[in-house]
Amino acid sequence: MAEVIRLLIDCASPLGKTSEIPLAGTLDFINKTFKTHHPSAQADSYIRDLLLKDLRVSILENQTQNVLIKYTSFAGVEFLKEQFPNDYHLLLIRDPRDVLVSQFKAKRNNDLKHLTKRLLYPFGVYHFSYSRKYSKSILSALPNLNEMTFFTYEDLVEKDTSTLEKLIDLFGANLSVKALSEAMDAIEIINTSFYKEETLAGKLWESSPKTKQFKPIHRTKGFNKLQLFGIVLGSHEIRKKLGYI
Repeated sequence: MAEVIRLLIDCASPLGKTSEIPLAGTLDFINKTFKTHHPSAQADSYIRDLLLKDLRVSILENQTQNVLIKYTSFAGVEFLKEQFPNDYHLLLIRDPRDVLVSQFKAKRNNDLKHLTKRLLYPFGVYHFSYSRKYSKSILSALPNLNEMTFFTYEDLVEKDTSTLEKLIDLFGANLSVKALSEAMDAIEIINTSFYKEETLAGKLWESSPKTKQFKPIHRTKGFNKLQLFGIVLGSHEIRKKLGYI
C-alpha cells in the first residue's frame, strides 16, 4: 500500500522509505494512561497539550514533501484520526488466514524447538490454538471500519478497477487506471515467504525483486490439510468480522 501511495503522490517517510513508526500505538498508550489515572479534566487537557500540541508541525519540520507514516497494527488508529483530523488515514486489511500462514512460516524454526509444539505441529492443533489467540488479539484492537477508509490487500494484488479508481480519486492523481496498474507491476516487493530470510530480518528489504513463483493470496505451500484447517478454524471470528467469510 505504501508503494502504491508513492505512485499517486509525492511523499517521504521520516526515517527512510521502508521505515515503520508506531505513532498510533504511542498515542494510544498516552490515551490509555489518562484513562487509567483519571486526572481532572483540567490536568488532562494540560498534559495532552504538553505532549501532543504542535506534534504535526514537528513531524513536518524540514520536510518539503508530504509525509507517509506506516505501521502494522490497528492499535490507536482511531485516536490518531482524532488527533490529526485533516490528514489521510488509510487502513489496509488482509485475509487473516494468509497473514497467519506467513507468520507460521516465519516462526517455524523457533516453534519446533519446543517438544510439545513439535509433536502437535503436523496435526494442526498448535495452528488452531495460535490462530484463535491471534484472532482475539486483533479483534480487541480493531477500529470501527465503518468510520475508516480501508482497502484490502487482495484488491490491490488483483488490481481491482474500482479500488484503483478510488485511490486515484482520493489523492487527485493525474493517472489512468491502466497507467497505475502498469506502475504497480513494476513495484519490487519482498516475496520469499520468509523461507530463506526467516533468520535474516535485517536483510529483508535488500532482497531481490519479486519472483514469478510468489502467490500472495490463498497460500497453501508448506502446510498439510490439518494445519490449514486449524488456521481457518482458529481465525474464523476475525475473518468473519473483516468480511472474508
